[in-house]
Amino acid sequence: MRIELTVDPHNQWFATVWVIANGQKAKIEFKVDSGCNALVLSHETLKKLAISTKPLDLEKLPDMTGKLATGVKSRFKQLGVVSLYSINKPPVHICNAKAICHARRETNDLIGTEVLQQFTDVNFHLSGHKYMELLKS
Repeated sequence: MRIELTVDPHNQWFATVWVIANGQKAKIEFKVDSGCNALVLSHETLKKLAISTKPLDLEKLPDMTGKLATGVKSRFKQLGVVSLYSINKPPVHICNAKAICHARRETNDLIGTEVLQQFTDVNFHLSGHKYMELLKS
């Protein structure tokens, strides 16, 4: 499966996919970050998915302490499993993945190893037509 990539001026890679959680659907641009150990949803994305970002509501979610690419431990909240779909017509199911969010502050939306490790091979084509290719055996 090929997912289109955009590359920003800082050479960061972004993939836009549909996210479905709790029956809500949102088109989200994720930064592709192989150094991130999770699928991270920003508070802005949670709002698009009709998930409350009020501190008292986030406090009710299960804790998860983890390290992202920076290596600094941060406090995250477990959101449960979400489904990712391509933005192609018709949309194609990419995978289901456990999602987390930061407990207190805004973050980027990140596709990390929680998604990438579900595939036997991940290839990036970054010249001309840019895409990420996800292969399952």
